[in-house]
Order: sequence, then C-alpha cells, then structure tokens
Amino acid sequence: MIATTFISIFIIIYAIGITHVVIHRENYDPENLFLIVVISYLIFEGIYIVSFSLSAEKGFNTSSALTLWYLSILARITSIGQFASIHNSELNKDSKIKLFPGLSYIFMFGVILSLLFQPNSFTLIETDLEYYFSFENVGLLTSIIIYNSIIVIFTWIIQIRGYKNFADKKLGKFFTYFLLLVSLNILFYTLTIITLNIYFKVIHLVLYDVSIGYLIYIIIKKPSLFLVFTNKIYDFIIFHKSGILLYSYNFQSREEVDESLLKGSILIGINHILANLSDVENQVTQIKMKDRGVIFRFNTQLGYAALLIAKHSNKILESAVEKFMQDFSKSNEENLQNLNRLIDVSKFKNANKLVIKNFSHYLTEA
Repeated sequence: MIATTFISIFIIIYAIGITHVVIHRENYDPENLFLIVVISYLIFEGIYIVSFSLSAEKGFNTSSALTLWYLSILARITSIGQFASIHNSELNKDSKIKLFPGLSYIFMFGVILSLLFQPNSFTLIETDLEYYFSFENVGLLTSIIIYNSIIVIFTWIIQIRGYKNFADKKLGKFFTYFLLLVSLNILFYTLTIITLNIYFKVIHLVLYDVSIGYLIYIIIKKPSLFLVFTNKIYDFIIFHKSGILLYSYNFQSREEVDESLLKGSILIGINHILANLSDVENQVTQIKMKDRGVIFRFNTQLGYAALLIAKHSNKILESAVEKFMQDFSKSNEENLQNLNRLIDVSKFKNANKLVIKNFSHYLTEA
C-alpha cells in the first residue's frame, strides 16, 4: 500500500511536468548535452523510487525483492551523483578546483559499485508487513554514508560560493530551496538504511516526492533553467559597416547606452571585421576573450553587424542572435538601405523590443 501510494504520486508529478513541457515546448530549447544529462537524471530517479518502494512489498518473492533492493541502491547513487555533477559543472565552470568534487564522486561511486555485488552484502528480514534489508557488509554501508555526506557537503559549498554565478537570482533561490529538500531527503535515506526505522523511511519517501514535485515546479515556473542556468549576457551591440554604433543594450543595468564599451583588442577586431564586411559571407563568428564569450553576427547585404558579449558562448545564444538579426533586418531594411553619410541612429530604437523578444530569458528578476 505504501509503495503504491508514493509511486502513484511520483508518476502523477512526472506526468504533469512532461505534459507542461510538451505543451509549452517553444519555451524550452536546451543544449543537447544538458538535456540528455537531465533526462538521464530523471530516469534514474524514477527507477530508484519504484525499485526502493517495491523491494519492501511482500507480493514479491525474496529473490525478486533482493534484486529490486540492489537496483534501488545502484539507481540512487547514480541519480544523486548526476545531480551533484550537474550542479558542480554549472556553478564551477570557471573554478580551478572544479574537478575535485567530480573526481571525489566518481571515486566513491566506484568503491560502492565494487562492494555492492560482493556475496552476502545484505540480510533480508521478513516481517508481517514488509521486507527489510540489513547491511552485512559494513564497508558498503560506510561507503554509502561517506558518498552521501560528501555530496551534501560539497554541493552546499558549491551553492554558497557559486550563488553569485546564477544569472537569474530568483532561479538561484529556487535551487537553494530544492537543494535543502534534496539534502533532507539524503539524510533520511541514510538514517533509513542504518536504522531500518519505518518512520525514517516514510519521511524519506514524503520528502522524495516533495523534492521531485518542487523540481517540476521549478521547470514549469522557470524554463530558463534549461537555458541560462549560470550564463549571463553583458552587452548587445549593433554596428553599421562604417563603424557607427546603431544600438547598444547593457543587460546588467537593463538600459540602452549611447556609446560602445568595447576597448582594446576587441575594438580593433571589430573594426577589422567591419572594414572587410563586404568581403565575407553572412555567418556567425566568435571572437575569443579570456573571461568572456563573444558572438559576432553580420549581414553583408544591409551592411551592419551585431555583437553579443556573454559569460559563455553557446549554440543557444548563437540561435538567439540569429533570430534577432532576422527580425532587425525585416524591421529596418528600408532604413539600412537608405542610409547616407548622416546616420540618424534614433531610427533603430525599435531594437529594444527585439532584444526583449529574443533574449527574454536573460532579462530576469533579481
């Protein structure tokens, strides 16, 4: 009965999330690798809750129950390891020590895996209501406890130190609450496998469904989770081929600016590209910077270029710049074709609406 209840709640939560994403799929355009990792994480979470809950059901024979219990442990260490790795890789992109947490997770995962399938690791205890599984392999139990502990500790350290990296601070707050639920979930899971206490188990399962429900809520409320987890846009600038600034927007102040902030080698590089604009094809070009990703997009027919400065350049931003260029060209084709030596840049103020349209996920609340 307990297993059916929690599995049913889990399935309903997943169904709501999947239905919403499918209906509003135009709001979700993640990078393929990130999407694959997230889907894999959610699949292993599903395998865990089903196998963990059913392993206690006396409707299965002892052999099947033990198999489900092994599967639940394997799915559990995989899912929380994936979660911690995603969190670490996103918030620690620029950190010199970003490999240390990941290597720690991999090492402990390997230790647990090597101990998990040793003979007589568990003793199955049968009661009137359900099965329990007692750890006979102390090394395995200790390894799982250490693994759970380092994931919680490292994840909180990374969250606190890397909170400033969230492009969307509201998303950062949502994720902090989710991390709290995950940490409590891991705590009561650990207490459950140590003590075999039914109350700890029920609290763990309740927290599990609540945390998954909250994750689905974040995905529904903040589709930017898949787009701008920690990425930031700093400036978006449009130049005429003559080198004159047509429009500039600063995403940090959320204001239009009247002059370019580019200096040094970047300005030289832009001037070089603009000077040769008539000799190149219409394509996306990236300019290398030490601490920034820069995407340069130009239109040779209308003689202008757009430049985006972000924390990280990726295909999502390239696509957004391309869509902006299409809209900007369509709206300003006549103005761009009829420019003379005296350029009235006020004609291009309509670019503000196009910035809001194409970069709305990056214009988030603090």
